[in-house]
Amino acid sequence: MDASSKVIPIEIAQQIANQIDQAHGTPMVEARIYGLLADAGYTAEEIGPMTRVHWARVLNRLALRKLSAGAQAMVDHGALSGDSGYHIAQLGPEGQAGMLARIRNGEFATDNDLQCAALDIQGDEEAAIPA
Repeated sequence: MDASSKVIPIEIAQQIANQIDQAHGTPMVEARIYGLLADAGYTAEEIGPMTRVHWARVLNRLALRKLSAGAQAMVDHGALSGDSGYHIAQLGPEGQAGMLARIRNGEFATDNDLQCAALDIQGDEEAAIPA
């Protein structure tokens, strides 16, 4: 997307991006700010340099916007890491709800255990889609 198709000019976009540092950017704060910039027409590849992070991290955080409100609250409060939130965000509503229940029940000893379980559910969801 070229500069003429951006909803806000780069100078204002940079000021918005700077809010991450000022807000002590938690993963959900990052997701919301990156989301504002993406909604204004900026790509992950453009947002990354504005925020001094790799574009892949921008995509990871943007995915958090697909989390249910309950999952977003867990990320906001530190009960769910941004990286684990990314894996849960790849799931459908039922998969997300099931994972959140399992997290609340303390079923996962580590983030890796949680992420592996989310990947298993994602595989099951994808296998259930008719070809």
